[in-house]
Amino acid sequence: MENKHTYDRAVELLTAKSEALIELYPRLKGLQSEIDRRLSNAPDKNNRQEILNIMYHASRNELHEELNRLNRLLDSVSAPKTESGSL
Repeated sequence: MENKHTYDRAVELLTAKSEALIELYPRLKGLQSEIDRRLSNAPDKNNRQEILNIMYHASRNELHEELNRLNRLLDSVSAPKTESGSL
């Protein structure tokens, strides 16, 4: 019974924090709606956790790809011009 109470309290706290974050950054509302939609289709806690893990990894990979793209762009802009003879 204590585990259920602890779990319920943790969910309440995380929900409140999520709502506060969305108040600060309204553009996250669409992402939260997508998360809620996906989680509502999960039959149990383990499946919900797996969905969150997949979404996290996909977002992390996407961010990593964008950072690599930006680094390549920065490298191309800041590369020394060898044609003018200056290094």
